[in-house]
Amino acid sequence: MSQLIALLFDDQFKAEEARDAIHRMADEGLLELNDTVLVKRRLDGKVTVSQEDKVIAEGQTVGHVAGLIAAAATGSMPFILPGTVAGRLVGRLKDHGTTREFVKNLRQEVEPGTSALIVVAECDPERQSSILEHLQEFEPRILESDLPLGLQDEIENEIQGRKAA
Repeated sequence: MSQLIALLFDDQFKAEEARDAIHRMADEGLLELNDTVLVKRRLDGKVTVSQEDKVIAEGQTVGHVAGLIAAAATGSMPFILPGTVAGRLVGRLKDHGTTREFVKNLRQEVEPGTSALIVVAECDPERQSSILEHLQEFEPRILESDLPLGLQDEIENEIQGRKAA
C-alpha cells in the first residue's frame, strides 16, 4: 500500500532541497517513489504547485493522486487532467475520511512563506526510520496517511475511462 506523506517546511525553498534528498534515497533503494508534488506559498500568498513530470507508466495513477491532493489543499487544479474530471476526482478524495483529514491538515499548514513536499511512496517500516533520519536536517513537520486502495482503484478507473474516450 502506498503511503501519502507531506513534509512541511517553514521556508519556501526547503521542500525543493528535500525533494532532491528523497530522489537520492529512492536511487539508494530506501523507498519506491511513485511521485512528488512541491507546493510553495510565497509571502504574498500566491501558490506554486510543481508535480514531477517523470511519473512512470505503472505509477501514473498514483502520480495523479498526488497532484489531486495538492489541488485539494491549494485550490489549484493540476494540469494533468481536464478541469471537470479533476474537480470530480478531488471530490472523491474528500469523500474518504483518511484523505479528507490529510488534505484539511495540509491546507492549514501551508501558510505564506512556507512550502510542502507531498510524497507518494512505498517503503517497509525498517527503512522508514532511516528515511526520517536523512530528512531531519531539513527540519520538516510530517503528515502521514495510508492511501486507501479503493481510492486508487476509483481514480485509476476514471482516468482510464477518460483516456479511452
